[in-house]
Amino acid sequence: MDVPPLAQRAVEALRAELGEDLHSCCLYGSAVRGDAREDVSDLNLLIVLRVSDAEAHAAVARAIGAEPRIDPFILGLPGFERSVRAFAAKFASIRRFYRVLHGADPLAAIVIPPELERFLCEQALRNLRLRVARAFITRQQHRHYGDFLARSVTPLFLRLSEILRLEGVILPTRMPERIDPIATHFGIDAATLTDLLALKAHPREFEGEDALAWHRRVFVVLNTAAAWIENRWPAPRDLA
Repeated sequence: MDVPPLAQRAVEALRAELGEDLHSCCLYGSAVRGDAREDVSDLNLLIVLRVSDAEAHAAVARAIGAEPRIDPFILGLPGFERSVRAFAAKFASIRRFYRVLHGADPLAAIVIPPELERFLCEQALRNLRLRVARAFITRQQHRHYGDFLARSVTPLFLRLSEILRLEGVILPTRMPERIDPIATHFGIDAATLTDLLALKAHPREFEGEDALAWHRRVFVVLNTAAAWIENRWPAPRDLA
């Protein structure tokens, strides 16, 4: 995989600003999966600092803060393994599609217990469901429900994919190719997933009944996935 020029420039700038404080930098997400849209998709960077403090953050801001397409995930080296456990679902996703651009591989020795991964995957799905409901209910205040929904498509696909992977299902790399196995496994409408990917590519705002129709379709997907988890995975209180 060729490293995108923007990522190369970002690493050079981070090295110049941070010096030895930059422990490692990894590219992950669509740029590594191969489904990034040129000049449109964000570049996801995992930045691990030897010391994560205000001065280091100011240096990161000088290096990449003005670039709107870079989405940084910044952690300090002290307590890194605990951070991985706290964000186990996210790191499990990162670990499948990432590339080290600088320094040591921070994920090489990481082991995530399956029980913890299931718990945090469920937590992330339920959190997404809460945020989608809030965005719909408060849409008259800020009129950004359509934009919020478009930005939620990737997290939704990742959560659904994560559930299947934790069940041992091997999924294709590209999101459009995941639609059929996801729809079949959960028993949901594949057309909803197809339309969501189209919305992600071309976000728009919704009015009146149009907003309700979209919200109804999306919430059926979220409720179906939550019910699937409830019927098959141990409840959090049952985890030691």
